[in-house]
Amino acid sequence: MCRRRDISLRRQVPRTKIAVPGPPADLVSRPRLLSVLDRAHEAAVVFVGAPAGFGKTVLLAEWARRRGAVAWLSADADDNDDRLFWSAVLEALSRCGRFPDGDPVRFLAVPDSPSTDLAFLAELADALDALPEPVVLVLDSAHEITAPEPWHGLRALVRHQPAGLRLAVSSRREPPLPLGRARLAGRLVEIGAERLRFTATEAEALFAAAGPAIPPDQVAPLVDRTGGWPAGLRLAAASASRHGSLWDFDTGRDSAVLAYLTDEVLAPLTPAQRELLRTISVCDEIPAGLAPVLSGRADAEALLHELSGPAVRAVGPSGVTPLLRTYLRAELHRRAPDRARTLHATAARWFAEQGQSAPALLHSVRAGTPGRVSELLRAHAVPLFLAGEHRILRSALASIEDRRVAADPLAALISAALSLEAAETSAASLQLAWADAAWPDQPTAELTVLQQLARSRLAQLDRTPAHARRAAEDVDEKLAAETGLAGLAALHRAELLSDREEARRTLERCLATAEELGQHFTVARCLAALAEIACHEGDYPAMDRLARRGRTNPFQNAQAAALLAYGALIRGEPADCVDHAKRVEQLLRDAPARAARTLRLFAETLRGAAEFELGGWHAALRRMRRARRRLGTGRTCPAAHTTLCAVLEQRAALRLGAAGQAKEAVRWAAPALAGSGEELLVRARTQLRLGRHHAASSVLRSLDEVPMTLPWAAVEATLVGVQAALAGGARERAARLLDDALRAAGPAGIRFPFVFAPPDLVRFLTSRLGTLGAGERFAGEILAVRRRLRTPPMPEPLTERERGVLRLLPTQRSIDEIAEDLTVSPNTVKTHVRGIYAKLAVRSRREAVAVARERGLLEHEIPDFTA
Repeated sequence: MCRRRDISLRRQVPRTKIAVPGPPADLVSRPRLLSVLDRAHEAAVVFVGAPAGFGKTVLLAEWARRRGAVAWLSADADDNDDRLFWSAVLEALSRCGRFPDGDPVRFLAVPDSPSTDLAFLAELADALDALPEPVVLVLDSAHEITAPEPWHGLRALVRHQPAGLRLAVSSRREPPLPLGRARLAGRLVEIGAERLRFTATEAEALFAAAGPAIPPDQVAPLVDRTGGWPAGLRLAAASASRHGSLWDFDTGRDSAVLAYLTDEVLAPLTPAQRELLRTISVCDEIPAGLAPVLSGRADAEALLHELSGPAVRAVGPSGVTPLLRTYLRAELHRRAPDRARTLHATAARWFAEQGQSAPALLHSVRAGTPGRVSELLRAHAVPLFLAGEHRILRSALASIEDRRVAADPLAALISAALSLEAAETSAASLQLAWADAAWPDQPTAELTVLQQLARSRLAQLDRTPAHARRAAEDVDEKLAAETGLAGLAALHRAELLSDREEARRTLERCLATAEELGQHFTVARCLAALAEIACHEGDYPAMDRLARRGRTNPFQNAQAAALLAYGALIRGEPADCVDHAKRVEQLLRDAPARAARTLRLFAETLRGAAEFELGGWHAALRRMRRARRRLGTGRTCPAAHTTLCAVLEQRAALRLGAAGQAKEAVRWAAPALAGSGEELLVRARTQLRLGRHHAASSVLRSLDEVPMTLPWAAVEATLVGVQAALAGGARERAARLLDDALRAAGPAGIRFPFVFAPPDLVRFLTSRLGTLGAGERFAGEILAVRRRLRTPPMPEPLTERERGVLRLLPTQRSIDEIAEDLTVSPNTVKTHVRGIYAKLAVRSRREAVAVARERGLLEHEIPDFTA
């Protein structure tokens, strides 16, 4: 039986110490972690462990508020006093709501040495055992307790395993509790730093609460830069709010961020550890052996090992964590610029001795030694270009005066090659002229081939295909074989071959050689070219596989992401398509306009098509139209891109009844569509939309006589034929065409035209189950994808006359005046107005105008509905 003692023997505890903290203003609820904690009811111990700023307290406090009846203790240095600690534990338990008046816990006194007083611990354990339901005791910031006595008592209590106690501990380091035993028994729930990192979705929620200073397209890159560190993301949001952008945050100039890192990350470290971090912050990566050279300390590797532990994590697998490195480096350059340059020069020498030319060149640039930069460029520029180290090369060339670049033919040619990869043909022409002016009497083979390749690439970008082929043929193959540039030369020729099979064989040989030589840029170009071939041939699974491999720069990453978006749309996965298309925009942010514009149109159209199928019909149409108009004429981008954009936009516009936009898109792409199967497809769609099913069928009969630019569009055209046959009552013809479509689509995984088909076609497909033979399995996949997506039903489109009336509603003209303008009777106008109200789900003219504007139905740039 519990003995009561005088409660006055407890130490006084501040109420705030045992109160659950309130939520921060920018709280982001984290259901994925709360559900882990909710499943912890059978666990003896919950451990949330991570360094500073990972949101341990915020998470446990939200869980405590949701759960209720939780005893909370915010630990601090005072809790190293054993009596104060146990006084706080008892006060927290007494106030949690689980112990009624008169319960022994409310009166239990704290002896002089509670953690070694077995009677005290036994009485507490007995009182907890008597509870009908367990109570959760949260010990927050447990790393503040460094004295052994409180941990001794807690270990004893946990060993007793009272049925009425669940212990939840948050700490920057693993506490001295029997966690190993609990882990082995399956009675421990752990949430570590990796789980606590914010996902892109959680970061978006955080920034939405913080305001518009961080655009949505910058969220994912920011999560990457901060490693999802919650404190880092909150600091970024606060910095963007203060300064209007992330520039100060990203460049290490925000004093508030520096103060936080100093207080929370650096202050707990020893002076030697802090100095080592400052020293090695000049390097993005710290390979083994570099830290002692930079710091002059023989024990530098041991110190780094300490700094990579779970309590600090100031150092990751490759070096100082990115955000901390940015601020330490910026502070070093501000306070000791000469020392920073000396450290960079030391790093450059070390990397050069190790045969690592890329970091050696980078650190030479940062050290401000143009002579050494020029020396490294002469020795390594071509291998670095082929390896894809273009960012470092651009930085190195920018650090040298233009007159020096112009006087050095190799530097001028590398500059031209880099400009051409960014589609900056004017700059490349100037740099080629520099190389010509400085051309030596006896050029090396490398110099000669590099010049030929630059001219070939310029012809690809700025001349006719015939001119480009002649320029590629001018590249001396024998000379190229002597230089390591043979792969790039073969790539140039393969990209211009009209025979796709021969091009594929050449590219595959080039790819194998480049991979063996570590020429990552050539590898990436080969993979991109092979992916394009797979795309043109309708081998979408191969396109997807190739697009996921071997990218070396943001523009190539954007090209790959665009193909992944295309593949996702073809597979009937619109959400994935949207994600990849967003990634394209992020990667193109700093790309030259010329290089980016057609790729941006491609990605934005794919995104619009995907968002349309996800239910954002009106916004999606606006996105596609805006992307097309931003480009201007369709003649400025590849015919396949123009055709794809027109086919997707017309498809969506007709389904929503926006025939004017559909007609505009087709007119824009007319030169690319001329003579193609897609031209027949868009004509057949228009006829079907007008109810002319016989005319649609007639148009499609010529489909076998013309080539298709987009392989999947042949399946789409066949399904339009199915719809036309159904509309004309020709169900046997519809069945034959459906079988043809399934047979063509199955091997390539072309689900898009089926998954997002009109309801009548889906009903017909469903009715044919069991009779489809080889297409049965693919049909089942299609219907399963439809069920999973649960796309909302398409709204009934406005008719031509309803759109005409709708455009006049904002003018405040009367019904009679609208009737006079449209040369119809007032009763006809009233009928159209009632139809508009019903289809827009509104009750008044004002509401109709507001909803129409929200959906983009009243934008002045939408052309009139015409047949």
